[in-house]
Amino acid sequence: MESNRGPDERAGRHTLVDRVLDLGIYVALVGLVIYFWRASPYFLSERNLLNIGSAVAVTGVLAAGMTIALIAGQLDLTVGANVALTSVIVGILIEDEHWSTPLAVVAGIGVGLLIGLANSALIVGVGINSIIATLAMGIVIRGVALISTNGQDKPLTHLALTNFVNDRPIGIPTTVWILLAVFLIATIVMTFTRAGWHVYGVGGNPSAALRAGIRTKRLYTGVFLITGALAALGGVMTTGTSSSGGPNYAVGAEFDVLTAVLLGGIGLGGGAGRVERTLAGVLVIGVLNNGLTLMSVDSYYQQLARGAVFVLAVVMGAVAERRRTR
Repeated sequence: MESNRGPDERAGRHTLVDRVLDLGIYVALVGLVIYFWRASPYFLSERNLLNIGSAVAVTGVLAAGMTIALIAGQLDLTVGANVALTSVIVGILIEDEHWSTPLAVVAGIGVGLLIGLANSALIVGVGINSIIATLAMGIVIRGVALISTNGQDKPLTHLALTNFVNDRPIGIPTTVWILLAVFLIATIVMTFTRAGWHVYGVGGNPSAALRAGIRTKRLYTGVFLITGALAALGGVMTTGTSSSGGPNYAVGAEFDVLTAVLLGGIGLGGGAGRVERTLAGVLVIGVLNNGLTLMSVDSYYQQLARGAVFVLAVVMGAVAERRRTR
């Protein structure tokens, strides 16, 4: 039976739904802020807002890299293990090997780049699906971190990194400055550079991108180098904020990162999405966690709320992806 609706009406409804999906993350963020502001007099205090920024900084840095990977049609599930191993390596180099803090940080970022290369070798070189390859690599990386310290944390007695990360230039935590810088650079690269356009092209249609002369394998390698380096940066930040390296840090971080990215409307199919929307998704997670804590909600219910948000994020991503492919 044919519909009585004309093409203009159907197009109008399609556009309206797309706009709702596009603005939904911002509406959700504003709605949560208003709700928790009315529920707690402490929520909108300057101190609490800065605490939210600090709490989501590492997740946000990881999410920026994951966004680029998903736009390219790839997925990196090693980011949590990468954070742990980087923190352990930085801690060992500073405490046991007596390296200077800047050199240890550079080495930590190098570890992240090596992880990115290893992921690329499996995915681009061997041809293994990125989900399977990075899931397996994450287990290996976490195992290396545990073996390196016999499962124990590595406390820092030299606190140069801790002092730097916990500093507050003009009243704003260094971690928040790092988060904003990462998203600013990622937005500029993905919006205004040829490399960013190529990422969208490869994610949307790899075959067409290859025929257009884009070196897809090199681009995928670059994407995994970015996710590896940003995860390592998150590991350096974690080492500083906790004053230690830990093989069990960032367990399950991938789910928070994916929640933020999917809430931002980045589909799993690749070729679409905006980095700045991921930042809104990160802030939704931070506001929700902070607000529930201020309201003294039981931790079990907080876990339920986070799970529900993850399910919502998956549904939103699936709906957005389905509408893009129509």
